[in-house]
Amino acid sequence: MIYDALTPFTVQSGWIPNPSRASFRAFFEMILVAEPQTLSPSVQALKELIEGNEILSYLANNAFKENGNIIYAHQSTQEAPIHRIPDLSVLLNGFNTILNLAPHFVNNDLVGLPFSAFVVGIDATLGGSTLFRLPMFNEKMKAILDEWAIYLESSASNWIFAKEGEQWLSDTAKKQYEYPLWAKDAETLPYWKSWDSFFTRNFKDPQKSRPIAGSDTNQVVVCPNDGSLFCWQPQVKKKDVFWLKGMPYSLDDIFSSTDPEQNKIIKEYQLADMFEGGYVFQTYLNPYNFHRWWVPVNGKVLFDPLVIPGCFFSKLVLPDYGGATTASTPYLAEANARGLIVFETPDYGKVCCIPLGMSEVSTVTFDEKMKKDAVVKKGEEMGMFHYGGSSFVVIYQNLPDKQLIFMNDKGVYYPQQPPPPGSSAGSSNFGTNIGSQIGQWYSKG
Repeated sequence: MIYDALTPFTVQSGWIPNPSRASFRAFFEMILVAEPQTLSPSVQALKELIEGNEILSYLANNAFKENGNIIYAHQSTQEAPIHRIPDLSVLLNGFNTILNLAPHFVNNDLVGLPFSAFVVGIDATLGGSTLFRLPMFNEKMKAILDEWAIYLESSASNWIFAKEGEQWLSDTAKKQYEYPLWAKDAETLPYWKSWDSFFTRNFKDPQKSRPIAGSDTNQVVVCPNDGSLFCWQPQVKKKDVFWLKGMPYSLDDIFSSTDPEQNKIIKEYQLADMFEGGYVFQTYLNPYNFHRWWVPVNGKVLFDPLVIPGCFFSKLVLPDYGGATTASTPYLAEANARGLIVFETPDYGKVCCIPLGMSEVSTVTFDEKMKKDAVVKKGEEMGMFHYGGSSFVVIYQNLPDKQLIFMNDKGVYYPQQPPPPGSSAGSSNFGTNIGSQIGQWYSKG
């Protein structure tokens, strides 16, 4: 699925600066020189977990050693400059500092995922990549990110909207997120009360900004989110080796949870069997996209939606010094924290939507109206991401008498694997606006 020519250094989705930029190094230095403070309760809990567990201590120390090996072996080059994180104290002090930072611009380059930027020299190691996959580590990491969320929801985070011409109000940033389209909390500075209020902003006129294609018919397939196509795959298998190079989708693993009650629901509806042989369409969102999602069909909700726990910094494509896990996007559907909702239509089968957290942005919230048996329409709000970067997976049932063709409203077919993102905005030539056509169903024969 992934191009042989794909190099981890070039897969940019816009959330952190290109590793060759001076701003990337400036961010590291800002974190590393910050005066150590008393660790917050959540960071202290992670410290106690690692120091109190022989295996976790081994993995962490191995990661710090291998971080030094990367630098010594001259892999820390102009293309991928990483900084030294020599021990647990430096890592934890870095986390502690970031807890009071909003996604912001350094020398006019966005650091939208500061935790991910800080650990790029750790998650590229064997020890770090193993540590970041462990449920006990991710449980403590979630507590840290929950604490960060409190800051991002507070007025303390709105300094990034304090002055016209700077940060998110610079001319460059405004152009990227199409500033005139959005509703604000106030018409005077700061326009938004917090980072999260800005991030979850709505359109002034949703129907004008994002009209719904084929609103009365399910034959026209629409995108539930803003983003760019990463890949699509037909005839998806019930079981596959999703952790290998091609990162094929594996339904049994996508439809799984460490929560026994969630697994009970998944098994009750036999979701892997339901979607075996179907189609997967996966997009990724850049920092300037609309981060709410809309219902893509006319039908009803099959069961109350789930929010499945998972990893935060786990990557399959390594090393990935410059990417916020974007190169590993298909793998994340099985490994990361994610939402899960299934819609049943009267005429075109069932459709599963999986809003997928990436890196520190693994908070998904479904709209309170999304309940079992609720009747829904195309364009109705389904939910939203909070705090930062994300991806979205849609899975369509295989219908015996119909075939799904992925193409836009101009009849242009979507390539199964477009070239990877590399621009500063992190978007490709195959953008997918929410509500826009991404396909059509056709009768076979």
